[in-house]
Amino acid sequence: MEMEIAISLRVSIAEEGANLNEICAAVKEQVRGELPARVGEIIIEGVQENVRDRLTRPVGRSAKKGLGGHECKGESGVRCRFRTFRREGFRTEPRRVKTDVGRLEFAVGYVGCCGCGKKLAPILDVLDLRERTGHSESLEAVVSEVVSQTSYQRGEAEREARGSAPVAKSSSHRWIAGRGIPDSCPEGSVFAMADGTGFKKWPGERGDLRVVIGLNQGGKPRGLWVYAGESWESIGQDIRAKLRASQVQLELLTVNGEPGLDEHLAGVAAKGSQRCQWHLPRDLSYTLWKDGVGLEERKQRSTDLADLLGIEIPAGEYETVSEEDKEALRERVRTSEQEALNLIAEFEEKGYAKGATYLQNAFDRLFNHVKLWLETGVIAPRTTSILENMMRELGRRVKKLGWNWSDEGIVRIAKIILLRHYDREAWDSYWREALGLRNRCQIQILSLEWQLV
Repeated sequence: MEMEIAISLRVSIAEEGANLNEICAAVKEQVRGELPARVGEIIIEGVQENVRDRLTRPVGRSAKKGLGGHECKGESGVRCRFRTFRREGFRTEPRRVKTDVGRLEFAVGYVGCCGCGKKLAPILDVLDLRERTGHSESLEAVVSEVVSQTSYQRGEAEREARGSAPVAKSSSHRWIAGRGIPDSCPEGSVFAMADGTGFKKWPGERGDLRVVIGLNQGGKPRGLWVYAGESWESIGQDIRAKLRASQVQLELLTVNGEPGLDEHLAGVAAKGSQRCQWHLPRDLSYTLWKDGVGLEERKQRSTDLADLLGIEIPAGEYETVSEEDKEALRERVRTSEQEALNLIAEFEEKGYAKGATYLQNAFDRLFNHVKLWLETGVIAPRTTSILENMMRELGRRVKKLGWNWSDEGIVRIAKIILLRHYDREAWDSYWREALGLRNRCQIQILSLEWQLV
């Protein structure tokens, strides 16, 4: 069906005129204010009239295809075979729905089945609007979009600026916590990183949120999996199962040294794991502090470690690097590993047991990113800075958005934030499917005319 809507606007301008900013402000206020909601109501009224007319006219079944299907009156589970209807009246109270274009209000008309006598409201089926549903899913999409970026309080102001209907904080929280965002597909990911952060859990306990991200060869990140209330051991088992199911092979996992993470997740990547080269010198200083080492020596030891880690991969394409340069790089790795062993031995000699153990545990994962390049030409990340930034944003938003989260609720909001900010294409695709957007309603501006009054 097609329909044309005539819109008449009265524009009042002072005798001295109005500047461009005032004109734009007035247009924006009207377009984002009452006008979209009124247009929506008129379209719904037109669609309802068309549907009721098709159902009640003596036309063939093909004209009524997909409309008027129902169960026989008083017989649950038994489909009525009649497709002949008569017009009935309207509900005494209009249907009110909050949407992303404002509050909509429209009368709900009935038709009655001439066979079983059942009374139907076909417009609700056409609109895919369930009974007692007071808002559209498109409003949930706006709430999710806004809340993924800021707090509920600030988000309300932004939603109002977009012209959507007001939403209570409790409703926003409930919608967000109940939104089932699927896991991202790891396809295209070559590297992975993992980290965790704490959150305030119900009832007043501390919870652990753990995140695994993937990176392609260009270094672009996206969230893969989110967990809460699970150990790194069980997370590692789940990731291995998901990678097998998707037939994706990760090359290298970059970790920051969080207890349990490296031990249980290293096996998810073909080349094992790589310790973050920013965290290693930083955490060594803290470890030596626990050994009672003075400040100046701690600084020097951290600098020594940073220096031996500072191996640069040659610039340019892998194929253009000569074999002599590659062999020189291998020799540099062997030299640096020997320097690390010498440092461990020196720590043991001086009684720095914690420092020696710290370096010994990290030794096999100091230069795996370089060895991967030498073997395949693939440049892997040497630090977890990308993940650190993501976790900082995630922690900030989670702690501002709400508190006393359940494990399930925190996982859902974390997935929303990661998907919205780091995989916009997948975010848009998710909402197109969730909202059933198939371009079945399109609006064009036919003409705009004006006259002085």
